[in-house]
Amino acid sequence: MPMLRFDHLPSDFNPLFLFLGERQDLTALANLLRSFASSPRSIDLREQLSGSRSRTTLRLVPVEGEAGDFGMRPDGDGFRWGLNSWQAEKIAERIEQLTPAHQKSGSDIIELGVEGEIPVKVSLGEFTDDFLVQRF
Repeated sequence: MPMLRFDHLPSDFNPLFLFLGERQDLTALANLLRSFASSPRSIDLREQLSGSRSRTTLRLVPVEGEAGDFGMRPDGDGFRWGLNSWQAEKIAERIEQLTPAHQKSGSDIIELGVEGEIPVKVSLGEFTDDFLVQRF
């Protein structure tokens, strides 16, 4: 069963926040980013993307002004992705470029160019279905 999976991959040198999914999962993520762009508000991704799986909490949060607040960052026991409306719209467009029917796999790494941010990788068809799924 398709589901968007996301989690932080810690590393001393190249930490990454990874989103994995099939076409419909990535489309749902892009749609959520577009909704955020048109009406900026704090959004918990696990709550808003039904069927998504993650071991961590991730919130989209609206940010204006200080560059230090932009990007993917640790936040308490989870993570926050600080974006303004324009950034969220552009990221949605980049994610949608991965979803054409003829495309079997691909990925994009999203960085805003601010110090201390964690790069975000969005991937279609590059990992097995059980990657990032916690086993009980």
